[in-house]
Amino acid sequence: MRNIKESLFYVKIKPCIEKYLPNYTIEENIKFESTFEFTYGNSGFRDKYETKSCDLLNALNKSGIFIGLLFIKYNYEISKKYKLLDFNSLDEKKEYFNLQSAENIKWNNVGIIITASHNPHNENGVKILDYKGRQINEEYEYYLMDLVNRHLRYLEKNKKCTIDDIVDNIIDCIAHIFEKETGLNIFDNYVFNNIKKLDDIIYKCNIHNTLKANICIGFDTRSSGLPLNNIIIESLNCLNIYKCINNMCYITTPCMHFIINFLNNIFDDNKINTNILTSNNYSIHKKKNDLEYLKKFKLKNNNLIKNLYYFKYSDNTLSGDLNKLHAVNINKEILNNNLYQDNDVHLYAYNSDKFYFDYFIYLFEDLYDYLNKTYNEVLTNNCKEEKIYVDCSNGVASLKIDNFKNIFNILNKKIIKINYINDEDSILNFNCGSEYVYSKKKVPINSPLEEINCKFCTFDGDADRILYFFLDNDKNDYNNFTNNPNVKNTLINNSFNENKNKDNNIVILDGPKIICLFLNCIIKMLSHIKINKEELISEKNIEKIDINIIQTAYVNTSFINYLNNMKKKVSEEIDIFQYININIICTKTGIKYLDNVARKSSIGIFFEPNGHGTIYADINQLNEWSTKLCINKDTSFIALKKYLLFFNQTAGDAIVDFIAIELTLSYLNLNIKQWDNFYKPYPSLYINIMCPKYILQKLKPHPQHEHYLIEPKCLQRKIDEIVNEVDSKNARCFIRPSGTENLIRIFAEAETSKKVNEILEKVKEIISQYLKENQKLSE
Repeated sequence: MRNIKESLFYVKIKPCIEKYLPNYTIEENIKFESTFEFTYGNSGFRDKYETKSCDLLNALNKSGIFIGLLFIKYNYEISKKYKLLDFNSLDEKKEYFNLQSAENIKWNNVGIIITASHNPHNENGVKILDYKGRQINEEYEYYLMDLVNRHLRYLEKNKKCTIDDIVDNIIDCIAHIFEKETGLNIFDNYVFNNIKKLDDIIYKCNIHNTLKANICIGFDTRSSGLPLNNIIIESLNCLNIYKCINNMCYITTPCMHFIINFLNNIFDDNKINTNILTSNNYSIHKKKNDLEYLKKFKLKNNNLIKNLYYFKYSDNTLSGDLNKLHAVNINKEILNNNLYQDNDVHLYAYNSDKFYFDYFIYLFEDLYDYLNKTYNEVLTNNCKEEKIYVDCSNGVASLKIDNFKNIFNILNKKIIKINYINDEDSILNFNCGSEYVYSKKKVPINSPLEEINCKFCTFDGDADRILYFFLDNDKNDYNNFTNNPNVKNTLINNSFNENKNKDNNIVILDGPKIICLFLNCIIKMLSHIKINKEELISEKNIEKIDINIIQTAYVNTSFINYLNNMKKKVSEEIDIFQYININIICTKTGIKYLDNVARKSSIGIFFEPNGHGTIYADINQLNEWSTKLCINKDTSFIALKKYLLFFNQTAGDAIVDFIAIELTLSYLNLNIKQWDNFYKPYPSLYINIMCPKYILQKLKPHPQHEHYLIEPKCLQRKIDEIVNEVDSKNARCFIRPSGTENLIRIFAEAETSKKVNEILEKVKEIISQYLKENQKLSE
């Protein structure tokens, strides 16, 4: 083969790699401004956004290349299977497409989200989703981190190298990963040109087919989302991918998870309800008026967003007789009955996010009607008229929650949005959002503080976290660790002047409280199921199902006590629980660890204290179990399945969880104070201490639950001594290294706030001493 530097791939990708290298200087040797490796944490890459070369731009460039690699991997073999790459002319290909139009060709989507969730507005990040709508596996994380940090790793071993050497090494790394994953040599011009053919072929299938297959890109409301999106497009173009790029623009993270899984697995995953897609004339493609809703918000760059959303790649391969386009029968008789008779035919190649909202509206209405029918109009009777203040954190939920307004009307709830990009000064996550409420224990700006006992909920920037809170004049100050907030908003400041510090009165219902609410609902539905033991063939063959409650070391001890008491009570009082195990499982910190355990459960309920979570159900296990118990036709069992499957089965989803919480409160006939009274949490708090990376690596929490350090033992002994000295009965404290930053996180819980602060101060002292001693040893 010719010199790889003459290959089409090398010539195309080299300038792109050079362009997005992080800042560096060249004196005697090359020196990069940042020498820290970038870690793909639980939430992907995150960092401050700068318009010039920085670590984040480099990460976006490599992430764009990697998502393109996955798209090629998942679809190249399909094209070979149908011999779709064996053409030398366009006419030959067109003729073959007409023959193939009735074929059941199932292509695969992948997704990439540009978001930093609850982080400040001047930061951003990126997260990649595989063909199942899940986060990429650890092997792919390793590949991606190697690509992103390759410039540092190569320089470390080759001090005298040139920038060209570094760029060539990065390109070799890309080619190596590509060949390992696909078996293809991307330096081969034939292979590289075939990628362009693949792009053309899938694009044309997308126009014909109801189900689309693209690299779906979306972002939250940060102004940096648009330029970062363009870096991904530029990186994909370097792989010869131009048309199969669906710029979805504003989208919630859980919506993207759902869409990728839905489009790829609709006929393989029996948890997906296909009814909406089989209804007459239903289509999922983009339409001219999709972005009309943006006029209601004070967003910047609306025209640029519209240009990106409706972007059409110009190429003569798209020209032709549109009359030849026709509906294609795609698996299980799903038809696209729309005729393509306008100049915007390219929009038919791309799905919008509208079907996500239609899907959950359909599931909700079906569930609502069935619960009413089964339980004597329970929801009609219990859905009391109520207003709810929703803090949208000036994030993407601001733009999307209105799509569910009919559901809130059915539930009799008046939704009043606050912090929803309604003026020019709206700033994402600034003194608002779920992380602000959770970590600061303060009310968001623009909250009506006179609304005592009124219901509030709050989302984060990309709408995968939810918390509830209310203001209670009778509240004991067991959660107050903070001083009065210093914010500019006059509404807040005036309210403080008139009403004391309302932050002292905030009562937060966090992830564990949400778990308790949903568990109570599940238990109530199960309690209605009647088992006729005379109908059972053999009880010995009935394997118990698991209801797994998955949490981390950060959850409150009162929550664990509540679960254990509930577990004991139901096992003694409700017959069906002799066939059910309730398990309380603690994992490492990080949503992916909770997610992995939940997916292996019959019913997996997981919520981090910060409000990120959902419920997963294994329908196959539940159906098999119910058949053996002869309850598969029991109306309460059917109601339970409908309830479980309403939850987003791919990721934590703040807006869907919000709807589920409101429906559950009505079903159980509870108000927010009754819900809060499930248990009273012990006071708790966590703080951070800066720590050099080389010392951070010495801290080894228990690999399964992180409740204590296994190394260094001397540090753990001192922590234990402090806890026993301050509050031996109720207190606990643990430390762990951050997974994304050079920080040590210290968590403490005790009987009183005073004791929590005392523990934190003393543990902070011994850690500071430990850091000093280790720094001396390294000198």
